[in-house]
Amino acid sequence: MTAKALVEAIAALVIFLTLAGLGLFQVPSEDATIEAGLQAQATALLADLPNPPTLTVKGREITVAGRVQSHAVRRQIESDLRAIDGVKEVTARLQVLPEVAEFAFSMRKGTDGVVLAGHVRRADTIALLTELAGGPLPEVTLASGGAFDGWDGAVLTLAQAVAQLDEADIVLTGDAVQIRGVTLWPADLAAIDRVLAELPPDIAVTSDLTARDDGRPFFLIAEKQPGLGVSLRGKLPLALSARDLSEVFTRGVHAETLSVGPVDPGYPALAASMLAAARVLDVADEGVVTVTPGTLILSALRGGDDVDQALDALRADLPSETLLAVSRLPLTDPEPFWLALERRAGKVTAQGVVPVDLSQQTLDAAFEGADVSGLRHALYPDITGWSGGLDAVSTVFDEIVEGRLLFEEGAVTLDALLPDPVSAGRVDALLTALPQGQDYRRTVELVDDGLTLDATLTYTPQTGAQIEGTLPGNLTAQDVPTLLGLPAVAGGAGSDKDMPLPRAKTVLLALERWLGEVEDLTLTLRPEGSTLDAVLSPGVDMAQIDAAMRAILAPQDSLRLRRMAVFPEAGTERTNAALGLAQVFAAGHWLPKLDFTPSVAECARQSLLAERADPIHFLSGSARLDARSVRGVNALAAVARVCVLDGGLEVQVEGHTDSDGEVAANRVISRQRAVVVAVEIAKRGVRPGAMNVVGFGSARPVADNDNDSDAGRARNRHVSLFWRAPGQAVQ
Repeated sequence: MTAKALVEAIAALVIFLTLAGLGLFQVPSEDATIEAGLQAQATALLADLPNPPTLTVKGREITVAGRVQSHAVRRQIESDLRAIDGVKEVTARLQVLPEVAEFAFSMRKGTDGVVLAGHVRRADTIALLTELAGGPLPEVTLASGGAFDGWDGAVLTLAQAVAQLDEADIVLTGDAVQIRGVTLWPADLAAIDRVLAELPPDIAVTSDLTARDDGRPFFLIAEKQPGLGVSLRGKLPLALSARDLSEVFTRGVHAETLSVGPVDPGYPALAASMLAAARVLDVADEGVVTVTPGTLILSALRGGDDVDQALDALRADLPSETLLAVSRLPLTDPEPFWLALERRAGKVTAQGVVPVDLSQQTLDAAFEGADVSGLRHALYPDITGWSGGLDAVSTVFDEIVEGRLLFEEGAVTLDALLPDPVSAGRVDALLTALPQGQDYRRTVELVDDGLTLDATLTYTPQTGAQIEGTLPGNLTAQDVPTLLGLPAVAGGAGSDKDMPLPRAKTVLLALERWLGEVEDLTLTLRPEGSTLDAVLSPGVDMAQIDAAMRAILAPQDSLRLRRMAVFPEAGTERTNAALGLAQVFAAGHWLPKLDFTPSVAECARQSLLAERADPIHFLSGSARLDARSVRGVNALAAVARVCVLDGGLEVQVEGHTDSDGEVAANRVISRQRAVVVAVEIAKRGVRPGAMNVVGFGSARPVADNDNDSDAGRARNRHVSLFWRAPGQAVQ
């Protein structure tokens, strides 16, 4: 319902009540009835105007007076009133408001009061603003023209903001407002923001509002440290300046973060309490002072008679309602806390310095049965939490068979014999979990290392050796490559220190001699016995290796040697890890891979290199090859394959002996040895017709044959190759 409709309804009601008041059977006064009806209709016509004029109705004459927005409005009012049925005459005393192209309004508030100036559209707005200003507003005028809808509402909203500011300067022009102001509390700023949020959304607001107070409570924290001096921070009451407070300290202040509140905190004794507490701290060697309204806390004070006197003076002038708390430190410097627990030959002793607040009863319970006479209490309580680690320390010490545990403020040191790895794990977990565990130093031995001898060594020429499990106590994983003659061994293994196996190194050294002749090997080492299972390369004298290994192994050990049963394709290549050379599979044997152009001279050079690298030896007084000599046979066969098959050369295989025995017998055996080598070379793919054999006995020694020179005689027991082209003499 519009205001006009509402007024019309009220007018009808007024007419009805007027008639009813005259009585149902009475004849109403014609003048009174007419005046009431005209008054109601005229009021309804003017209800929607920004400043409704006043009406006077007398008989059938209406007088209207007031201020209107324009001449057109004035004429419309006169016309509408004259159009009312029954009106004889209309007297208009209407003043047209000045028209302003753009409205503006300013509000200023300071120590001299509130000053408002500008334009509004409604008289009731001026009335409300007058109440705010507390007096007439000569600079506020009614006007018409350039103002957006809701201008007066925006002015009143800004007036509410001014009411909450201590200082204000607000200018509203067109559809923009600039606001500058100061209030006391930060909470006031939030309240003002809520008021400004009610402005029409189209108004552009530029705001610069500040609070004189930071909203923090009044307090003082003063701290004095040896060598660092005094530091101050806090918020002081108006009655106390930062300079006045700093001047209390005779040696000056090295750091100051102080502010002064803009209002009285409502606690008259606060400034005096802050000064009195500062005087106590000034004569102390160190300490911390905290002052708030109604509370003084002086903590960790250290000092002598001067501090006592300053405290007495403070107590004498302190208001009775003020809470005072004082804590003192001894004059001596604090000692670091430490605890050393030691168990030797069944006797437990405890030494160290423990906090004053750690009772003797607690110590006796924690280290029951120990000699704690070496413990003494410091003068200081535990403020770092050092005592919190004592339960863990006690639990750890129970694990120690013998040794020492040192528990300090910043570190923990363990030098002890523990039962086994499980115990060591529990100890490490407990001690590393402590704050001191960041500096955990340990030297630990175990009664039982927790390991059981059970190691497995595997080897193939292609992959090399790998060790897994637990080795005997006299052998480490680092020893294995050296004993086997290998550059490295993969995998890893610990050592059972409680279970040595003296023959383990001997077995590995023996394997090193034959490893070049092995295709696959598995060696297990266990307390109940060792097991060796190996597949040997083609051409190897398995019986010799079997006899040599059984001479080393213990009766409870197991040995199984087998010949290679599955052969690769001819031409397959590999690098033999034990021999460190490239090999190719040819004629059923693994031979060195060679690459040279065959000639008599080059073949002689290559065969000489092979003889020197892997000499061919025989069992003493026999034409049976030494088991390891298969390497030399393979090397000479590889040379012969190139020189005979590719070069078309012929070879003379010559056998030699040392000087022991009869000359004729030596010549016979030397030829037999040459025949054996020639046969083995032929097995490796060299045509027998390209070879002839000769035995020279001891006639061509290459080394000393003296009885004192076993090595020299061994060198003389050898076989050599000499080359020729078909139809030529041997070179």
